[in-house]
Amino acid sequence: MEFGAGHYYILGEVITCAMSALLCINILLTFSAYDRRQRLFLYAGISTFLSAFFDICAVLCITYYTTVPVVVSKLVSTLFFVFLIFTPFAMANYVVDVTYPLARQKIFGYVTNGFLYVLFFAVVILNWKTGWIFSYSASQGYVRGPLRYLTYVMTAFYCACIIFSVIINRRLIARRIFMVFIAYPIICAVFVIFQFFRPHIIFNGIASFSSVYFAYMVIQTYLIEVDIGTGLMVESKLKKRIAVQKRGGVLYVLSIENMNLIRASMDYSELGQFFVALGQFFNLHFPHDSYHISTHRFAAIGRNMSEVQEKSAIISKYAENLVSGINPYFHIPINICAVAMNFARDENDYEVLMDIMNNMILKAKSSQTRSLMVCDEAVLVERERKRYIYHILRRELNFDSEQFQVWYQPIYSIADKHFTYMEALSRLRNTELGNISPQEFVQVAESRGLIERLGSVAFEKTCKFISDNRDVVKAVSVNFSAYQMTNPDLVQNVLSTLERYSLKPENIIMEITESIFIDNYDLVREHMIQLSRMGVKFYLDDFGTGYSNLSNVVALPFSTIKMDRSLVMMMEESERGVKLFTNLVSTFKGAELKVLVEGVETNNQNALVESVGVDYIQGFLYSRPLEPSACVELLKKDMADAED
Repeated sequence: MEFGAGHYYILGEVITCAMSALLCINILLTFSAYDRRQRLFLYAGISTFLSAFFDICAVLCITYYTTVPVVVSKLVSTLFFVFLIFTPFAMANYVVDVTYPLARQKIFGYVTNGFLYVLFFAVVILNWKTGWIFSYSASQGYVRGPLRYLTYVMTAFYCACIIFSVIINRRLIARRIFMVFIAYPIICAVFVIFQFFRPHIIFNGIASFSSVYFAYMVIQTYLIEVDIGTGLMVESKLKKRIAVQKRGGVLYVLSIENMNLIRASMDYSELGQFFVALGQFFNLHFPHDSYHISTHRFAAIGRNMSEVQEKSAIISKYAENLVSGINPYFHIPINICAVAMNFARDENDYEVLMDIMNNMILKAKSSQTRSLMVCDEAVLVERERKRYIYHILRRELNFDSEQFQVWYQPIYSIADKHFTYMEALSRLRNTELGNISPQEFVQVAESRGLIERLGSVAFEKTCKFISDNRDVVKAVSVNFSAYQMTNPDLVQNVLSTLERYSLKPENIIMEITESIFIDNYDLVREHMIQLSRMGVKFYLDDFGTGYSNLSNVVALPFSTIKMDRSLVMMMEESERGVKLFTNLVSTFKGAELKVLVEGVETNNQNALVESVGVDYIQGFLYSRPLEPSACVELLKKDMADAED
């Protein structure tokens, strides 16, 4: 007999059983069947518990080999070997899932790890006949075979896979996660080497458990405090940091405003490199005080404003060039808004500070400010005004409100020589703040979550207007926001409102902008097709501003393209602008689409757009937006003039 009861120390395995059981319970308390990485940690914990348990049983079988049946001893030892290697196998798969960006790379890693484990499993099962790893005899008890070191080889292989994976993908993972994955096999190797030279002291379970526990606790703590994609601390840490700030500081926020376009234009690997590189650069300039507070926003705490201004310029320039550095063949411009404000020790209300920062970002975005915007008295006054507007909107966004109104701007048909349609335009009038411009209150509604309610009330009032003036109003175009278009109940809401006012789908034209499609193209397309089949028409609004994709124009059921007034101004500036505008109109009309031009204010502009063959004109030259009664009077006069 190779091992005697007095020479075999299993205290470590007993402790491993208890601790791994507690680890599994902790994982199960927050377990999600849809989280593959959590499942792999659970599998590693369960296999560690079972390998330690069967190791203890195997020791008892070895010690009392004369009384324990051989078949029981062989079964227990076989199960020990099966579960012993399953732990590094599960951890290797965890690392593959975290480090490799592409699905095919993950699958290759899973298959490779699985193939080796299946081979090992087969050797263990065949060991019943071959005795390659171990055997039992009635006279000698447990006897090691020629492949007795196979478990060391398999453990070394999986540790090598872990190290290889994190090294070749180090640009895609944060530094702390990289260090954890490097340390995991080292910790495991230390206990395995000790076990190799001191076989009488059992450290198999300790080796597995200590490595798994270290990785689990560090990674879980990291996920709570640090964003795994960037390596920066999460927003909750920033909130706590400001709350306990003993002295004043400067809150700095950088916002990437076209993150949706960046996500749509980069593959998973490139996007991972982008976030990791930006996070590392951010942390380099604001060590221990940099945060990732949302998908497209980063924050930091600086000591003084001059320091933040200097570092903001460096970070913004780096971010703007980062995409071309990752993919030099496809340049994506990055739109950045950077804002900062001083805060004192007694001004540490995080929600108030972030509300001010959000207002500043909106202002920087609308003014297209490229440099850092610093909070001053004007910003605080404007914030108070927006807060007041928000309360007015909450009060007035209802069907019976006299302050929230819908006005109408007639649309002139060149072919018919009179007003054919009109656009519904929201107005907020006669409030405590006087008349509030649409640009101002729509921005507040968007930032405060009221834009869908605003659109719903405006649509209801428009339907009532059409119903009350059927004799003169043919159809009205209504702007629909991204929130409305992605509402799962959109189709039912539109149809039920039309039915309530005894209207036909043809009475409504839905105006939408291309930005709606960035987040949820498939759902918006489905809604458009359903409504189009029922008779609702669609205008593509603001063509010529920002991101324009002709494939959307072709693939979606638009009837009319609404050209932005910036294109009209372009025509006035040069002959080249006229040619470009003419080609665009010709292209759309060739695709059997109507063309509407908005923003026509002068006779010269009118002559230019008429000369290129547009179908409809909307602008101050023909009519300003009118309140409902004035609009009806204008339409009646227009109809009378047409009859004469």
